[in-house]
Amino acid sequence: MEHLTAVKWNPSTFPFAFLFLRKPDYHSNEVLKKPLSPGDSFNVTISEEKICIGHSINKEEYYFCNNSVTEQYNRCYTCEQQDFQRCFLFCDASKPFGNCANSAAYEYCKTHKSSVYLALIANDVKVGVSFNPLKRWMNQGADVAIEILRVKNGFEARTIEKKITSDLGISQAIRKATKAKKLNYDLTRSLPDFRKLTKDVLSYLEKQFLVSEPSDLLHKETSLSSYYGNIPSLDVNPILNDVEKTLQITGTIVGVKGKLLVTKANSSYYVTNLSKINGHLMTFSEKPLKLKGQKSLSEFF
Repeated sequence: MEHLTAVKWNPSTFPFAFLFLRKPDYHSNEVLKKPLSPGDSFNVTISEEKICIGHSINKEEYYFCNNSVTEQYNRCYTCEQQDFQRCFLFCDASKPFGNCANSAAYEYCKTHKSSVYLALIANDVKVGVSFNPLKRWMNQGADVAIEILRVKNGFEARTIEKKITSDLGISQAIRKATKAKKLNYDLTRSLPDFRKLTKDVLSYLEKQFLVSEPSDLLHKETSLSSYYGNIPSLDVNPILNDVEKTLQITGTIVGVKGKLLVTKANSSYYVTNLSKINGHLMTFSEKPLKLKGQKSLSEFF
């Protein structure tokens, strides 16, 4: 039995998406990096038991925790408050360096350049910020993305993101439910509007007299489809695997898009939101499992 602590992306290492697993042992911090390779068999039974996933200390170090947590949380209260990444996720740019209470995160944000970007997912567009935009786009399951500005620190990026949302009405989030319903969306229908919007946003930034820091990705439209296995070639939208109730995933991996894993079993495609099983204990099997409890995507979330 193994403990799922994270689903992560690495744009430089095939198959790009990985599960980070550890043995539920009070004395073990060893992490197994399990690749999610298209074409591989993937059969896992998920326990209802859930353990805190721990917290990042900084960009390089991680603390593993063994506290039990309830279904709605991935971390215990202590780890949630101490997590290095928390400030980056919840910063609202309401005051200098947001609402950051972590001194290490505050220092990192203050001294590292950050990107402001637009991402297209099916026919929905969001504005976002990231210190590492390519990895962020993959983690969000973007189909196409473009870095529109590179600035001197994270707080400045958040401030600009917030202003784009308030002035231009571009959302900062797209729900996984929406993403799951449009996995086979024809991008030729949405790309022209995305490119027009990009021009409008760049014009808006120019009028604000904002000057970008140098960046290899700046103003370059980036397609992410090659990272998602065979998902971009699907001609049907997958059936929802309501993993919180089925407590299993089985089939052949088609691909991973953001946190959405698509598998094929018995000639049908299924989509599982991997975020729903983060922190759970699980048991892997070489043999396929009997399918149960799949639902229509209208019931996703």
